[in-house]
Amino acid sequence: MKKLILLLCFLSYNVQSQYIQSRVLKVKPENMAKFMSAVETKTKMYNSKEGQAQFLTFQILTGPDAQSFVRMQIANNIGEFDTAVNKEELDFWWKTTGKLHDAMGARIWSRNVDASFIPNDAKQVNHRRVLLYKIIPGKEKDFWNYRTRIIKAFEDSGYTQRVGTLECQSGCDGNWVMVRYWHENFEGELKDNEELYPKVVASYNKLFGEGSMEYDTQKLRESVSENRVRHLKLLPNLSSPRN
Repeated sequence: MKKLILLLCFLSYNVQSQYIQSRVLKVKPENMAKFMSAVETKTKMYNSKEGQAQFLTFQILTGPDAQSFVRMQIANNIGEFDTAVNKEELDFWWKTTGKLHDAMGARIWSRNVDASFIPNDAKQVNHRRVLLYKIIPGKEKDFWNYRTRIIKAFEDSGYTQRVGTLECQSGCDGNWVMVRYWHENFEGELKDNEELYPKVVASYNKLFGEGSMEYDTQKLRESVSENRVRHLKLLPNLSSPRN
């Protein structure tokens, strides 16, 4: 269960993508530069063109595994995990990075469209604030009531940043959900929370009744047994080009 919180990924390559397979890669400080260079080279060779497997690489900024990496494969359907990566690509990966990292586990996630928000004018930014929830069995209704309602409040308030929600489908210990807020950086996160989020709260209460935001938020808290926060940074040079 502890390893699950390390597998922090986000559907940021293509808004149509529906599945992600992720791993955490632990790298010793003395191997960091060489590892990053090898990943950049491999990504440019095998993961930068149409028809090739698509990968994103994040670095964990907070928590017990700060400075470790998250490498994820993006797919439009789960069947792509069978064939997207070829033997030549795998051999190159292990030849160049095999001795430089330790891979921890694998998880498959799917995107919850009803609980995700992508504004039309959203910018590509690299900073992520990640909320990790473990839903208590039987409490799913309260959890998803808030997470889907707030999407309508984002739309109504003119919120300008992406918000993505992923459900863990395989390799999980319990019913885990990740909600990921996009920001430019830590300063941008503070600005968005101070300037944009109050408008979201006002829209939520307007749409669903005065006091509903506070009530529904409390019901969400009661619906989960674990609630954690992590921050990640996307590394564009180590990732497939984004749409």
